[in-house]
Order: sequence, then C-alpha cells, then structure tokens
Amino acid sequence: MGRMKRAIVIALWLTAAGAAGARELRYDATLSGVEGELRRRIEEASRLIAWEDRPPASVAALRRRIDEDRPLLLDVLHAAGHWGARIEVSVDETASPVAVRLAVTPGPAYRLSEFAVRLRDGGPLAVPLDDLGLALGEAAATQAILDAEARLLAHLARRARPLAKVADRQVVVDHAARAVRVALLVDDGPLAVFGPARVTGAGRVERDFLISRLPWREGDPFDSSLLEEARERLALTGLFSSVRVEAREEEMMGGRLPVSIVLAERPPRSIGAGVGFSTSEGPGAEVFWEHRNLLDEGERFRVAAQYNAVEGALVTTIRKPDVLGYGRDLFGELSARREETDGYDSLSALVTAGLDYRISRIWSASAALALERERVEEDGRRDDFALISLPLEARRDTSDDLLDPTRGSRLTAILRPYADVMGSNLAFTRAELHDSVYLQVIDEPRLVLAGWARGGVILGADTMDLPPDKRFYAGGGGSVRGYGYQMAGPLDAQGDPIGGRSLLAGGVEARVRVTETIGVVPFIEGGDVWDERLPDIAEGLLWGAGLGVRYATPIGPVRADIAVPLERRPQDDSFQVYLSLGQAF
Repeated sequence: MGRMKRAIVIALWLTAAGAAGARELRYDATLSGVEGELRRRIEEASRLIAWEDRPPASVAALRRRIDEDRPLLLDVLHAAGHWGARIEVSVDETASPVAVRLAVTPGPAYRLSEFAVRLRDGGPLAVPLDDLGLALGEAAATQAILDAEARLLAHLARRARPLAKVADRQVVVDHAARAVRVALLVDDGPLAVFGPARVTGAGRVERDFLISRLPWREGDPFDSSLLEEARERLALTGLFSSVRVEAREEEMMGGRLPVSIVLAERPPRSIGAGVGFSTSEGPGAEVFWEHRNLLDEGERFRVAAQYNAVEGALVTTIRKPDVLGYGRDLFGELSARREETDGYDSLSALVTAGLDYRISRIWSASAALALERERVEEDGRRDDFALISLPLEARRDTSDDLLDPTRGSRLTAILRPYADVMGSNLAFTRAELHDSVYLQVIDEPRLVLAGWARGGVILGADTMDLPPDKRFYAGGGGSVRGYGYQMAGPLDAQGDPIGGRSLLAGGVEARVRVTETIGVVPFIEGGDVWDERLPDIAEGLLWGAGLGVRYATPIGPVRADIAVPLERRPQDDSFQVYLSLGQAF
C-alpha cells in the first residue's frame, strides 16, 4: 500500500507539472517594415508585443492574440494615413520560444481629396479647412479627421450652437487613387443664448462685482470661447484658489443656456517678507501686508516697507478694479523714500493717482498724475523741488512666469513729463524703453537663453540742472552686474557717479537647469550713461561678466551671482556679489 500511494503521488505531481508547462507557451515577437515614430506607436498598441511576459496557454490562444492584434495595428497605420497598409504574421512553432514575426508594409500615405460638411436639413456648412486644421492633399490621418470634427463642433459652439453634433460620418477610401474622401452630416441643434449665471463659493466677494466681469450679458448669443475668458477674468482678481466656469447644456430651456460658476475663495489678507544682499548695496529686506478684497469688490490695499544701505521706502498703494468697465482700474500711491548713494542724498514724498487699462491679454497701458516733494543734496549743495508729472506707460507681456520665465518677452515704454512748481523754470521729459526676451532652447537639460535691453533719454534740461535722482544711472544688481550701484557711467573727481541724460544698457545670460532644483547661469552685461541728449555708442560701453547659481523653490528661484568688471577703473571693486529671490530679469 505504501508503494501504491507513492506511485499515485508521483503520477499526480507529473500530471500537475505537465499541466503547468502546458499553460506557458513562451514566444518571441519581432516587428519589421517600419521605423521611427510609426514603429514606436505600433509597439505601444500591440498586445502581442506588450504581453510577451504573459505567455498564452496554447498555440490556439497565441493565434487568437495575433488575430486580436491585427485591427489594433491597422488603426495605428490608418491614423498615420496608410490606408493601404498590409500586415503579415508568421508563426514558427518549432522554435523555442515560438517565433512570431510581424511584417508590416505601410505603403504610401493616402491623401485627403475631399472634406464635405452638410447640415441635417441638406444645406452645406461652409467652414474653411484651415480653421479645422486640414488641407486637401495632406495625409488623410484618422486623428486629423477626428480633430477636425472636434474643431467643427467648437466652431459651432462659438456661434450659438452648443448642442451641435456629428450625426453621421462617411469615409470613402479610393485605393486606386490612394485618396480619402470624408463626408460629415451635422445636426447643428437649436440656437442658444446665455442664460442666468449661477455663482457658488464667492464667499465675501460681491456677486454683482463678479457678474460685471463676465464678457457677456444674459440674453447675448452663446459663445463657448467666452467661458474660458470669463474664467481668466475671475482668476485675475487674485481672490480665488480655483475657478470653474461651465455651460449647463443639459439644463437649457427655451434656448437659454445657464452657466455655472464654481469658486473657492482664498484668504483675502497676506503678509510677506523678502531679503537680499549685494556688495554695493549691503543687506536688504522688504515686508508687506496686503488686503485683496477691502470693500468686497476686489479692492487691493497694500503697505510695503523696504530697506538697505542705499535706500529705504514706505509705500502704500490702493487699486479699485473695473471703475469704468472691465480692465479699467483706478489706482493711487502714497510713498516716502530715502536715498543715500555715493552721488547724492535725497528725501522725497510722492502721491500718485491714475487709471490702468488692460487692453488685451498681453497689452496694458496707464496714465497718472503725480506730485513729488523732495529735498536733494549733491556735493554739499541742497535743492528743494516740487515736481508735478504725468506718467504715461504702455506694456506688452507674453512671458509665461513672473519670477522664472522661460518663453515670451516683456516690453515697457515710459514717457514722463516733469515740471517744477516751486517757482523755477525747470521742465523736462524722461523717456525710457525696457525689453527682455526669453527663449527655451532645449528641454533636457533645460536651457533658456534670456536677454534684456534698456534705453532712455531726457529732454528739456542739462544734466546738472536735473534733480540727481531723476538722471539715468547704470550698474548694480538690476542693471550692469559687476559694477557698483550706479557706478557704470561717468564719475566725478571724487569717484562718485554723476548720472546723465541718456542711457544704453543690455545683457544676455544662459539659464541651465542642471537638476530639478539646481541651475547655473553664466552672463555678460554692458552699459553706460552720457551727458549728451543721445547715447554715444562710439565711446563704447562698460562690460561686466559673471556666473550665478539658482535654487528652485515653490515661490521662485533663489539667486546667487558673482560678477567682475571687465573694464575695471581705480574706483571699481574687483567683484560684486548679489543674493535675492527671482531671476535677475
């Protein structure tokens, strides 16, 4: 009996081992006939290739897997416009593992010869193919056709037809002509107008203020593109951590389409601080307190204090949004400032009131009236001024980030006429142009080339008649690095900066992201100021160069730069060091 039991156990073990082996038919799948991006897409779509580590139980199961794979691969080939593609599969069952060969013959890409759109009532719908991302004669890729359908429906949604849908699609493949014809039947649905806007999550923000920022009024023809514009307008208030704007298509009645606005209010108050250091200006600090919803309609009130060895200031600003319609903000500023530079000392108080106008997503402009009372001491002489000015400013900003831009540009033009109202005949006009450009060259490692330029002229008065703090200067952390604060320009007999009536400066740097958090930045900058009304480039510029390190944080990069003057004069230090938050420009 013992021997019989052992024999039964051995027989059962051999049977189980054989069954386990039968459940694993290992195979090796290879692909030929395609390369590059098309090969990658086919390999991603193929279950036969992806499931090599999950062997089927039998040859029959392997062949079922092959049969299921074929239409998936044809979809990939059709998506690339290869409508005449062939796939041949061979299986060598004698090999170990079983050899499966996928031979793909893509053939030439078929071309789109026609794309016709008709409405359900039989009439044609004329939409330029360019608007749909198509062109006759291009490869008839299925994804391009599907994308064109989505753009077509978006086109109709922007024209008061939000319920439009494709009722039928006919794709005719002409293998003889290697061409594809597409015919769409579209049900454009009923005309719609904007219905009531339902706002939730506004918290302490007045509903009427939010409704006034919407780019439509109830009863206007529906336009789906305005939903995203509304979301951007509400997000720009800075009052909400999230904004969602959606049309409630399922609730449309009588052609009126309700809109749901779901908000998450942020705390309206903020307090913050920042520190910095440069060898020419010493350590510096700034603190601020801000309320972004002072009177429940997005009014922004801010008090900031800043201090370093050269400058100290207390600045109070207030902004009332949308006083004359969306994007027309009334603003005011009251500030007191102290400067103790190598060239002059000054105490000043400034009051400003003006209107800021957001012209478009990238363009804005402002006009203001300012009155400044100041006392300035230069070379032992003290002067008092009471300057009235009319600051005019235009801005164009296409950059993608405030503290660490990688693409786009920032252009600012400033024109500011001044007149002294304390009895003198002093009158002059200061004009400036600032530009910075950002270009991401490669992604990994990320390389951003950045450049800046600044030019300015002062008309109407000689250099020595101008208040010293209104002249142009160059040099320092926000200008030509490598030179001391205001030192990249003409100096007097004591080696102190004089300033001038004209300015030209600029620089370039390469921002290289070495790791996710560490970057290095080599840079070179040059500039100068002149006593003449226009810059005299023939005299050359003062150049500085250096190397920086950046450490990425959630609130922007921490910057550390060291720079040297390339044309060092006796008054210039051998190097300058700068520490701060954010890129140099």
